[in-house]
Amino acid sequence: MNNVQTIKLETLNNQKEKEILALLSKNKECIYGEIIRQTNLSYSKGKELIFSLISRGYIQYKGRTTKLELAVEVL
Repeated sequence: MNNVQTIKLETLNNQKEKEILALLSKNKECIYGEIIRQTNLSYSKGKELIFSLISRGYIQYKGRTTKLELAVEVL
């Protein structure tokens, strides 16, 4: 049985969080710094948003790398 959580982007209030999830949905995985660069965030704000998404279970590190991937299905 598939227990993957699903999230609809329109349910999120933060536009940059939506951009991060859409980027990962499109690319399947992305290096930490590339997410920050492509979403035009400062390092501190990017770090804050990425850690927030990780803590809520939306994204996760891919193995023991700096690559991140979705932990949910994005609609």
